Amino acid sequence: MKNIIKNTIITLFNPISPIVTLIVGWTLTILVTQRNETYPGWINYMIANPYTVIFFLALWLIFTIIYTALQNKIVSLTNEIKTKETIITEKDNQLKHTSGIVLNRSGDFANFNRLLRFNETLKDFTENNTIVECVQMYSYSTKRVNQKISIKVLYDCGFCSDGININNLAQCYYDIDYNDYNTLKDIIDIWKKLSSDIHFPYSEQDSLIKILVNGINNLYRKYYNELTNIKHITDVTSMHFTEYRIITLLIRIARRLSATVFDKNRILGNDYFELENYLLNGKRTGILSSILLEEIFMFKYTRNSHKKDGRAYVSFPLNISMRQYICVFSIQTSDLDKNIDLEYEIKSLREDIVKRFEKK
Repeated sequence: MKNIIKNTIITLFNPISPIVTLIVGWTLTILVTQRNETYPGWINYMIANPYTVIFFLALWLIFTIIYTALQNKIVSLTNEIKTKETIITEKDNQLKHTSGIVLNRSGDFANFNRLLRFNETLKDFTENNTIVECVQMYSYSTKRVNQKISIKVLYDCGFCSDGININNLAQCYYDIDYNDYNTLKDIIDIWKKLSSDIHFPYSEQDSLIKILVNGINNLYRKYYNELTNIKHITDVTSMHFTEYRIITLLIRIARRLSATVFDKNRILGNDYFELENYLLNGKRTGILSSILLEEIFMFKYTRNSHKKDGRAYVSFPLNISMRQYICVFSIQTSDLDKNIDLEYEIKSLREDIVKRFEKK
């Protein structure tokens, strides 16, 4: 409505509009018209005073010239404004595009700088510890997806000594039932409390032990039954690998075994030898134990090569710049002196690499 009123006013004030032109043309006829008593008085006045009409026409002509000049200027300025607005829009789009590139490049640079620092730290750690063959860093995240917990592990970087060939775990997911995950975390928390130097009253200690034993028994039996009901290896799912790894973890907790004890005993029995061998080696799950325990965990990877018989892997979690990582380094246990306290050495190695990252 406002635009209609505005356009109407502009049209009425336009000195060359059809309405104004019609009025000017009619005024010109006054100059050649004779007075007549039948005409209104003001028309006869204009006929009798032609200079007034000429003055009016002169004003109209001057206004027309000024209006036309101003209107052309307005049109020119409007076109110039539109052109500059177009240029500004294009520059703004270019700026946004450039900003996006700068942000991406800065993100890429930050990531490159982080990897550079990590690689330097891992290289120094490996070269300055004679029993370490290789070290790898993995980032991981834990998310709830419906009724399960999904743990995503991504390879970040690593360094190996000359002549050492170790495959990295590029990307892997470990799925755990949500309720089972909470039960397992409760078991681990209680186990850590009982293993600490904290003194508990006997009644509280007995209560915690009872909860711990019941939790281990219930979760162990559930997974044992599920795994022994598998008819064929082709029926094994991703969660079965996780369940088998959790069973081995529950046994360690129940027996209060140290981080340097390997899983050598068969759990499912001789009738399930092939299945158990597949569950143990079909998917690399050793790193999962360290994630769940949030502690040092030592394991062996026995699939394929006999060259790895003496090789052990040590994994432990660490937090760097508010991100969760799992550090995994390999050592050759067959070359160690029997008098060496392996567990002490592993803890020392963890402290060493943690300090190196703190200095970066």
